[in-house]
Amino acid sequence: MTAKTVVALDGPAGSGKSTIARHLSQRLQFEYLDSGAIYRTLTYFGLQYLGATCQGREEEIADWFSRNPDQMKITYVDHTQLMWLKGKDISQHIRSPEVTREVRFVSDSPACREIVNQKMRDLADRYEVVIDGRDIGTKVFPQTRYKFYLDAKPEIRATRRAKEMNIPLQGDAFNRLYKDLLERDASDMARKIAPLCQAEDAHLIDTSDLTIDEVVEKISTHLN
Repeated sequence: MTAKTVVALDGPAGSGKSTIARHLSQRLQFEYLDSGAIYRTLTYFGLQYLGATCQGREEEIADWFSRNPDQMKITYVDHTQLMWLKGKDISQHIRSPEVTREVRFVSDSPACREIVNQKMRDLADRYEVVIDGRDIGTKVFPQTRYKFYLDAKPEIRATRRAKEMNIPLQGDAFNRLYKDLLERDASDMARKIAPLCQAEDAHLIDTSDLTIDEVVEKISTHLN
């Protein structure tokens, strides 16, 4: 591979792309660039400093980050991305259920997407990267040769997300999470700006019945 290679992993929530991206980055010795964490950082800012919801505040959020670009920083530890806001590590805070419910408003905003896309392009100019998201191979880095689309059955994806959030795999909390996941899928696929879809030249990998190592091996085989 040449310098500054971009490996793009797209797919819906819970398809395993973040976990796979982290493991793949370690195998390739690339940096793992988590686009979702950047969107979540914008969402976390909106919830913490602007009100109870990000809906209707997207332009205000984008404007603040545009005027204060140094207030959001990204660092790497063992190819794992850490998100910093106003000098504080918020990497764990951005994974809360509240942020998960609100992030779709931010990701649907053209102004917020431009903030995130520019941050990713700046980092990709400096590092060889593995990036996961929903439109990395279609919109952000359409020129990269290395595109993969990861998917899995909805119930499998909901179970994975519940385990990440320590939610029981049965009951009202899980049912709400499953419903939120399906709504997020529909929202991502229907949005006018950079909808979730598989790039024509992307390799499709169904992760439902595959281990992490098996998925990484499949991707590595394609790369080789």
